[in-house]
Amino acid sequence: MIDWLLSVPPVYRWATTLIIASMVVALSIAPGLGRPDDTLFSWLVLNTATPIQKALHIVVYAVLAVLWMWTLHSVESRATRAILAFAATAGMGAVLEWHQTRVPGRYGTIADVILNVIGVIVGLVLAVLLF
Repeated sequence: MIDWLLSVPPVYRWATTLIIASMVVALSIAPGLGRPDDTLFSWLVLNTATPIQKALHIVVYAVLAVLWMWTLHSVESRATRAILAFAATAGMGAVLEWHQTRVPGRYGTIADVILNVIGVIVGLVLAVLLF
């Protein structure tokens, strides 16, 4: 199965990773206030229990880290790939947490940044084992 994943053309790897990352961005910037015209994303944010949201930080950022390692597989050095994947994923998480401090009903926190980084580390370890 892993060989098949590595045979996916780079354009599809990039597209997959960027689409998933875009979904994370959309969920992260959705307002956390309930209004009649809420989008599905806003409804999900508002109606997901806090412990589940915290666990999802780890899961989602682990998945993103694996996707970046997969997308960047053409980079020969595994260490370079891991550094790039870490920077892209953890950086995105930190910027989104900062942005949430400006979104109505959302709160960006250092604790969430830490959970994101934990997720990134978990994802990088999985990716090293897989690829």
